Amino acid sequence: MRENDANFRGYDGVNDVFQLDLKDLERGWRKTTSMLFPRAYPHVLAAEGMIYVFGCMGSESFGEVYDISGDIWEPLSPPPEAIDIRVVCVPVLDSSRSRILVHCDASDTLYAYYYDRKSWVCLEQKFSYWSGSAAIVDDLLYTFIYKCSLEAYNFLDKKHLPVKWSSEFRVAPPPESTLYRLGNGKLILGWVNHLDIF
Repeated sequence: MRENDANFRGYDGVNDVFQLDLKDLERGWRKTTSMLFPRAYPHVLAAEGMIYVFGCMGSESFGEVYDISGDIWEPLSPPPEAIDIRVVCVPVLDSSRSRILVHCDASDTLYAYYYDRKSWVCLEQKFSYWSGSAAIVDDLLYTFIYKCSLEAYNFLDKKHLPVKWSSEFRVAPPPESTLYRLGNGKLILGWVNHLDIF
């Protein structure tokens, strides 16, 4: 983002993209091909040699995709239903099914973008909102709701499952908590404690 005191939001979206080659750290960050549309606070996922960027504030485009090998950005086709890009939940990668899940808060619709065939499918017309974090473990989608609740949804049975907090878990996680998939059927919920000193 670029700070801009003249803008009522205090920032401008940017389309600059930089890359860091982990095999050549001395070279440092270098500019690469810019995105097609400026964005602020975009959601980003990587899959199969492509980088997918969605929304968010300050953008005219639903999403775009970057082909790493070809160094090319292309617009991402939007879902069939108009989705307000400002109220799209954080997308979730479901790599075992070659898809990205995208939820629209305004209509409560859950869509899947199948990146191997570049097509959208509506999975659920009414689906719970998740605030900032979701992860898939096996056939279950776990979402963290801003009211500090964890939800589980079984894709095979198309059912929401009960989730029970451990009695040892005595801390209320903040809204900024993030779900991390560790592998081997394990999932953790983590967050940073912010201490304000006046």
